[in-house]
Amino acid sequence: MLLIFPGLDFFATTVLGLEDVTAREIEELTGTEALRDVAKVIFHGRPVDAARVNYASRCCNRVFILLVRKSVGGLEDIEKAAKEVEYSEFINDDQSFAVRSERHGSHPFTSMDISAAVGRSVIESFRASRGVRLRVDLKNPDVELFALLRGSEFILGLNTTGRSLHHRFYRVYHHRAGLSAVIAASMLRLSEWSPSESILDPFCGSGTIPIEAGLMGLKIAPGLEFMDMAMHRLKIFSKDELEKVRKSLRASEERWKELRIFGSDASLRSIEGALMNVRAAGLEGRVRLMQGDVTQIDKWLNMSIDKIVTNPPFGVRMSLRHAEEFYTSVFKAISRAAPGVEVTFLTNKPVVVRKAMDNAGWQLYDSRKIIYGTLEVSLVRAKA
Repeated sequence: MLLIFPGLDFFATTVLGLEDVTAREIEELTGTEALRDVAKVIFHGRPVDAARVNYASRCCNRVFILLVRKSVGGLEDIEKAAKEVEYSEFINDDQSFAVRSERHGSHPFTSMDISAAVGRSVIESFRASRGVRLRVDLKNPDVELFALLRGSEFILGLNTTGRSLHHRFYRVYHHRAGLSAVIAASMLRLSEWSPSESILDPFCGSGTIPIEAGLMGLKIAPGLEFMDMAMHRLKIFSKDELEKVRKSLRASEERWKELRIFGSDASLRSIEGALMNVRAAGLEGRVRLMQGDVTQIDKWLNMSIDKIVTNPPFGVRMSLRHAEEFYTSVFKAISRAAPGVEVTFLTNKPVVVRKAMDNAGWQLYDSRKIIYGTLEVSLVRAKA
């Protein structure tokens, strides 16, 4: 039962550059302090706190129980540190396990070597404690351990989430350049959008930003739709406590709210796909989509907009000259359609975008670097 685990350390992984946004969200969900780290956030609490983050977080990818965090000199130190954990507190005798590893920096060994070393330690530690040899199942384990080596820092965690939370339940249509829901939700938080305000995504693609705004505005926890999370197979999470968390989150929903959330795209195919996702999210009538060219937005936008949050096409195949012209035309059209509107967006061309903002008379008031897939991009906030 949960009561025998009064407190544990956890870490939640997130997008590099958005640790502060994720930390604030975790503090709101758990009522405990969350510490920022590299692409992760560390917090202390009970399993019920981790369950709430798994069900309700919009900005986390995965949540892990922090088993080991220390400086190591090599594989021997890693193996020794991993062997000191009492795994029987978390794993049943009849369960299988696997170790996934990630390595950053220069080391005379591979990630697979780390996995093998930790795997040996888990087996030996469990056998010493329980007299049982745990089964290894690399394809479909009951329990998954995550070993992270960054320079000399070694972290070992136990996955309570399973598949990453950025895989939202409503994704039935996949756009080739679809935005991560974790980034979309973080952008909405950074924009300081309130459900009482109108919001538009003029490059909505598959609808991720408008849908995330709808779920946020109605206080619908995105993880409640998943019943196959890793924590459901871990002995420290009781079914009764998990059900209490789920009922509490359901009771806090505000599905009665009226929202003014809009999305548009020049591509009819994208709008049709986004509508499929909106229906899957249960947001028909709350998220309104339309086809429209943003460079002509002043000719077709017929409602007042308080915030714009969007992910414009990066234009990898454009020349810098064309990219500047494109952004300038977009920014000027937005200024004509919604003068003074606050805009939050992503770009991989910050220098070009800054010139385009100057051309359009926009005011830049915040910019940060994040890692979007394998790209370093800028998350920009400005006023038209």
